[in-house]
Amino acid sequence: MSHETPHELSTDAPLECLNCGTPLHGEYCSSCGQAAHEGRHPTIAHFGHELVHEFVHVDGKIFRTLKALLFQPGLLTQEYWKGRITPWIRPLRIFLIVVALNLLIVHDKVGPMNFQVGVYEDAKGKRDVEINTQGTAPRNRKDLVPVAEHERHEFANNFRTAYSSIRYFSVLFYTLGVWLLFRRRQPFIVNQLVASFHTYSFWYVMAAVGGRVELLKVPAAFLVAVYMFLSVRRLYGHGWKRTTFESVLLIVWLSLIELVLAFTAAVMVEHGWIFNLGGH
Repeated sequence: MSHETPHELSTDAPLECLNCGTPLHGEYCSSCGQAAHEGRHPTIAHFGHELVHEFVHVDGKIFRTLKALLFQPGLLTQEYWKGRITPWIRPLRIFLIVVALNLLIVHDKVGPMNFQVGVYEDAKGKRDVEINTQGTAPRNRKDLVPVAEHERHEFANNFRTAYSSIRYFSVLFYTLGVWLLFRRRQPFIVNQLVASFHTYSFWYVMAAVGGRVELLKVPAAFLVAVYMFLSVRRLYGHGWKRTTFESVLLIVWLSLIELVLAFTAAVMVEHGWIFNLGGH
């Protein structure tokens, strides 16, 4: 009778993937992609190697993507259109990360245009809401006085919640405009959606910069315009004059969309619709 251990009995048999059980015929499982050595008596040296590899791979991918987003307008979109997707963080993930960071950094302002909210009353108690990017003082109405701070704060919080519940429609509306403008050069609307995610991601980064440092407010807005021009130039290859015209159209379209969303959010708060959407 043989006294071989189970481990010794299995040495001549082909190894199986510990994740899915598929027979292994190389360094990686042909079914699930897990490395052949994963889970098999790891050593400290092997664990250290994996740790360094994962850190360098993920960290490098993050910094490479951020560098392209901030300093190479249109490159990320162009790479995606060409099918080179794996080296970069995906467009939707970039957008969601940047929006989340914007909310943390600029918590007292709303959206990529840094809207601010002021609430006032006239002598008859009629309320007036001011939503703009230049501060919250009432314009052309000397008879208005600010409401109590806790009322303004409550309205501002509800406005922020209402805006957040509809903010993603802005990307869809912007994409529709871009597709109508460039559908002959790029007929696939999903590819235009990718471009929109990258554009909005950069815009939210600049909004965070301009929202926290007042002196950088104008330079940040200028950089958004420059980014738009260079991105359009790279992606669609039109001449300078045509690219300038197209960029102006897109900036106007962006601004119009955000103003409509801000107005809609204010109406939602006024009518209490925010609570039906899970706001607080």
